[in-house]
Amino acid sequence: MPPPWNTQNASLVVVGDVHRWWRPADVAFLERARPDLTLFVGDLGDEDVEMVELIADLAVPKAVILGNHDAWQSFGRKTCTPKLRASLERLGEDHIAYAVREVPAAGVSVIGARPFSWGGQSLRSPEIYDEIYGIHTMRQSAAAIVDAARNAQHRDLVILAHNGPTGLGDRTHDIFGKDFGKPGGDWGDRDLALALQRIEGMGLNVRAVIAGHMHHRLGHPRGSERTRFVRRDGVLFLNSARVPRIEPDQAGSDVSYFLRTTWRAGECLGVEEVWVDLHGDELSAASPEIVELDAGAPVIDEMEE
Repeated sequence: MPPPWNTQNASLVVVGDVHRWWRPADVAFLERARPDLTLFVGDLGDEDVEMVELIADLAVPKAVILGNHDAWQSFGRKTCTPKLRASLERLGEDHIAYAVREVPAAGVSVIGARPFSWGGQSLRSPEIYDEIYGIHTMRQSAAAIVDAARNAQHRDLVILAHNGPTGLGDRTHDIFGKDFGKPGGDWGDRDLALALQRIEGMGLNVRAVIAGHMHHRLGHPRGSERTRFVRRDGVLFLNSARVPRIEPDQAGSDVSYFLRTTWRAGECLGVEEVWVDLHGDELSAASPEIVELDAGAPVIDEMEE
């Protein structure tokens, strides 16, 4: 635990779904800014070991949770491919699935949720989770997240996930609402929702859930954008999946997107959307609107095996 007289602010910078939209300017920004921890929510590429190596080589403290695209071929084959194995080995302890990363400067412990999530009601390919983690049900996955929280050094927690939990609405524009296929319906992770309920019952404080996966531009209705920042029951839910994360500004120059969160003694003091130029310099930062939601219904502690 950090000493009670620690009054310095700490910075956790979030990189949303990359999908190979990565450039030297992003490296320059992070290595110059030196956040206390950089969080990657996954989808670096489609089982792209080269992309993983670029992230692994960053000379900053980092924590990664890989996404469904990072295990794309493995899920199709229902077995872990050599590329996925190489990605996991290259990231090593920086891949924090079902693990903890302590951030004493911020007064929080970062807990890794289930990696490779596609969202929806199932694990999609339980064979992959069984092969890598010995997990093959939603209930077991929830228990693994809770076990990680139980081992945390701080009572204040940040959950790093690829996808968010169920229970945040079923409309297409909701933070984790389904906007593709047959639109509508909650596309969050059931195991994460159950884990959050159990962690709260342990007397720990989940201060934020940081995820991505559900892109900001909606497939239906086209042209609309998703709500990406909400607070419910005192917990911040942040969806960092602005895709593509590099886009032209009004002057036609490409700029990169980051989220920056500021912390002190286990409390989030602020959230900013940050744009960075081709030299790695910060151009602008603005606080997004955070939508306050009513208290959610309790998660039923029953799941299909």
